[in-house]
Amino acid sequence: MKAVILAGGFGTRLRPLSSTRPKPMIPVLGKPNLQYLLESIERVPEIDEVILSVHYMRGEIREFIDEKMGEYPKSIKFVNDPMPLETGGAIKNVEDYVEDDFLVIYGDVFTDFNFGELIAAHKESGALITVAVTKVYDPESYGVIETDGESRVTHFEEKPRRPKTNLVDAGIYVLNRKVLEDIPKNREVYFEREVLPKFVASGEVYAHKMPRENYWIDLGTPEDLFYAHQVALDRISKENGYYTIKETAEVPEDVEIQGPVYIDEGAKIGHGVKIKAYTYIGPNTVVGDRAYLKRAILIGNDIIKERAELKDSILGEGVVVGKNVILKENAVVGDYAKIYDDLVIYGAKVLPWKKVEEYEAFIKIKLDPTKVRPGATPDHCPLGLPECIYKKFRAIAGEKPPCDECIENQWLF
Repeated sequence: MKAVILAGGFGTRLRPLSSTRPKPMIPVLGKPNLQYLLESIERVPEIDEVILSVHYMRGEIREFIDEKMGEYPKSIKFVNDPMPLETGGAIKNVEDYVEDDFLVIYGDVFTDFNFGELIAAHKESGALITVAVTKVYDPESYGVIETDGESRVTHFEEKPRRPKTNLVDAGIYVLNRKVLEDIPKNREVYFEREVLPKFVASGEVYAHKMPRENYWIDLGTPEDLFYAHQVALDRISKENGYYTIKETAEVPEDVEIQGPVYIDEGAKIGHGVKIKAYTYIGPNTVVGDRAYLKRAILIGNDIIKERAELKDSILGEGVVVGKNVILKENAVVGDYAKIYDDLVIYGAKVLPWKKVEEYEAFIKIKLDPTKVRPGATPDHCPLGLPECIYKKFRAIAGEKPPCDECIENQWLF
């Protein structure tokens, strides 16, 4: 059987992290999600070949496979999408490389689910499509599935306003090749909206519930990336203790650590640093004296200078954070950006290679985006920002109104 990993998406909601790497290459604890998927597939004896459906930044994926997965025991084939084809179009594009039944996995799925279970369930049901399903707390963000007593899918709705159940499509399928006959070629097709509902209506889709002990996360947003690290750190802490410090990392005795925490190879931590729960410090990162980190993700090769404070923030690769800088409220900093000394950034996104020298940002305000307009900003900051920073924000908004795309993506210019 072939396994198809859909790895061609743009990862728009993960920008600026996905501005410099394809979505499946977003790392969790320093390892790309694609590697987690390949390692899971390696344990499924039925799979003899992996097909990577690629488009956006496909060269990065090829380079990773060549350099890091050279000893992978199964064959890996690349199929290039000529243009953005969405999920259904990308599946159609592998038609010439699959036979009979084949496994499909979305490249942004972070899970420890045994794909062999889904293959066995598909063989038993004899369905054209067998979909892995799981329960979530916020089903309105996913494709919601209803089943009968025999696990046949009776209803499917993508992102409903009022979901009738919390059982959702996990983005993992076993498909019969006959399904491809109903998908048009060389155009954008949404599998969840245009293909799956048709086969649900004809009673040819079955569901297989993931076991409760398996985790499943759709790595679609920075918040999802935080959750993935939390799950991974919790798993490691149960096996290896409350915190993990790699052998080549340098951590002085006066560093305060409150786990779960993971400090990767080559990291150098200064004196008096406080590292709080759910923090990952990537390889070769340097953290200056008396810095404070809590629920922070540092992908690697970052420089955090003295007395900087990072809370609920993600740093891409090679980021430089100046002295006394404060990053909070889900701030995300792209690769090789530089934040100058004494700045405070709340909840904004910093583009890769950007140099932030002053408060030139449209700082994220927790209001309806249409209200973030000149003359419509409130007198007092709803986030409780210092008055001097908020005045600067209002002044910039009055001089240069942000465009709709800026507001939607909360870019920091």
